[in-house]
Amino acid sequence: MNIRPDATELLAIARQTLLDELLPQLPSNLRYQALMVANAMAIARRECSDGEAADAAETLLLAALPDVGGASLDEARQALCQAIRQGRFDAPGSDQEQLLAALSAITRARLSISNPKGLAE
Repeated sequence: MNIRPDATELLAIARQTLLDELLPQLPSNLRYQALMVANAMAIARRECSDGEAADAAETLLLAALPDVGGASLDEARQALCQAIRQGRFDAPGSDQEQLLAALSAITRARLSISNPKGLAE
């Protein structure tokens, strides 16, 4: 059973209502706060629609790194932090290149949720 609207659609509708109908009626001293709320709603919408895919991609990228991985994404992140602290990726070479490529991909995926305009810069 598919129930409409879903969470992402509700956030989009609420955000558009805020921007189109409420924002023009607000006094100028509240415009910034309303725009921050609208921005947070856009981020939440992208998190709802793309967050699981970003987590899955991060999990795969971390699991592919030497000495990193875990039963959960949090464990994999902790293992990565520990490996970095221990200098596992300090030496130039394929492991370091793989780490940098993974971190770059993870950052792009997270940025596409939190600030997609930042990817265009």
